[in-house]
Amino acid sequence: MHKLFFISFIVLNIVISSNAKYSRSPATNKELKAILKHSLDLGCKYSGVDDDGEFLDWYKDDVPVSSEKSGHYVVHNSQTESKLTIKIFVPSDGHVKKWSVKTQKSGFEEPIECQFNKIIPKRSPQRIDTNRPAEKLEASHSSIRRYRGEPVSFKCIIEPEPVNKTFNEIKWEFSKDDTTYSVLTDDITYENKVNIIIDSIEKRHRGYYRCTLNGISFTVLLRVKDRLAPLWPFLGIVGTVALLVIVILIFEKRQKPARKAAGTEDEEHNRAKDPLVRTPNKSVDDENKKRAVKA
Repeated sequence: MHKLFFISFIVLNIVISSNAKYSRSPATNKELKAILKHSLDLGCKYSGVDDDGEFLDWYKDDVPVSSEKSGHYVVHNSQTESKLTIKIFVPSDGHVKKWSVKTQKSGFEEPIECQFNKIIPKRSPQRIDTNRPAEKLEASHSSIRRYRGEPVSFKCIIEPEPVNKTFNEIKWEFSKDDTTYSVLTDDITYENKVNIIIDSIEKRHRGYYRCTLNGISFTVLLRVKDRLAPLWPFLGIVGTVALLVIVILIFEKRQKPARKAAGTEDEEHNRAKDPLVRTPNKSVDDENKKRAVKA
């Protein structure tokens, strides 16, 4: 009885194992490539009759990724699928010769169907440098400010760098609003397709400059300022003060005659009420003059 059970168990395992099937994702057998500083997913799917791939962990050159620094690699396991996410693909990831997943399933401890060979970094823009040595734009959407009349240059940094130093496939474009891009204007010069130069910046040069290679783009917004721009707030204050002074002077000039007339009227009114001040009587004065003539 025990022998029969044991034989049945073995036969069942053989049947299950014979129906076990692992497949990789991406499924292509071609050379796998990745973009530096971008994420990449490697997957292994199980489609056996028992619906359990018994996944454990992913390995790079037989070193478990779980032993690496937290956050760089993320593993998601289910019964039917295991996925490794390389959060940010870096040059050291390109040095790994083999990527694989391990399981607890007998005979499929490291399924060959889910093994990946060396991942080749794909050439792409990684940053933009300007004509200022310390100005290195690492974000894919950056911005800089320049004054009118200044020169500026943008250099598209490509990694890995081509051995022959040629960058014929790089494409530079310009847009006013970061939506519709077109070729650069004639007053912008190229230097080995990787570097563009504007000798004297004008208002029309304000906008977005984008370099693209292998479907990856880096964009920089050029903001153009007038050299007198910092003085505008000060000039605005001075103009406002000057206007207020002019208004006050005009108001004072118009009010002066009215105040003078009002002052004279008040003075006469006060003199009339003052008992010490003699009010001349015209009739009395005329009578005195007549008397003087008769005498």
